[in-house]
Amino acid sequence: MSANEPPSDWSSDVIEFLSRNLPVSDEGEGWDHMFSSSYQIGCMALVALGQAEETERGAIPRAAPQLPFVLPRWDDICVVVLRLAEQQGQLEYRARDGSLPPSRGGTFVVRALNAPPPPAPNIAAAYSLGPARAAAEVLMVLEALGLVGQGRWTEASETVLWRDLPSHWDIDVVSDPRFARAVEQALATMPEGISAEMDRLVAISEEDIQEAIDQSVASYKELRARYGSKARLGQPFSTEKARESVVFMRRNDLDWLFFRHWRLGNGWLSFHEAGRALEIFHDPLAIAMRRAVIMKRYPDLLFMAS
Repeated sequence: MSANEPPSDWSSDVIEFLSRNLPVSDEGEGWDHMFSSSYQIGCMALVALGQAEETERGAIPRAAPQLPFVLPRWDDICVVVLRLAEQQGQLEYRARDGSLPPSRGGTFVVRALNAPPPPAPNIAAAYSLGPARAAAEVLMVLEALGLVGQGRWTEASETVLWRDLPSHWDIDVVSDPRFARAVEQALATMPEGISAEMDRLVAISEEDIQEAIDQSVASYKELRARYGSKARLGQPFSTEKARESVVFMRRNDLDWLFFRHWRLGNGWLSFHEAGRALEIFHDPLAIAMRRAVIMKRYPDLLFMAS
């Protein structure tokens, strides 16, 4: 196995970790995603791994679980594990010197006075990545996934962690030559269907603005009729607010093009590869790529790149 080639025998460790660490449903069977993104993608992963059936609130175990013939993408599974481990307090991304970064309470930085020193990191800094501390169970899964080896981050882990970077590592992904090359590749190899959809999403007409206003007015009237004249309701959209709303929604739709159809290691995914991808939303790397592509492809529409 090369430095950047993922291992092939990670599935059982990942399934056990997800099954044990996702919140259990109040109904006593299955898992509740609680509308938290790390839990949502964890349930999604169990479904994609053939272990569960999707429900409105998460997932329930399949009566006869069976791995699919083609597994979900390794890099997506890695992101699922990293986010769930961090959410559950089983993975701490440390400051560069190995210390705990200060936590924030609102606008204030919170530091514990006279607190004992935290346990030392058990994942050493490597490549551009900082140190971390993982619980034993998490460390085992990260090793099975090939993200950690010999007590440090592996080469393969670097760009995976670009999708879940702690801010205190101060890594400027968009200035990395690998990111710049990926931008050029995304522009040069964009599939026709993606190109057409992107063109559609950035083209905001006056009709689109008016449609948003009409929907806002209709919603206002419906709520007023339901709750009466004394209810405190926001006013229908002005033209400016309607435009802001449409731009926001179109940016979100553009993000989803990248969440579903693009990965750093592959560029635009084929139909087969897209079928293996997990729809991991709030992916900062995909959002950064969307912004960079829009800036170059539509230089007169930079508001769509924010």
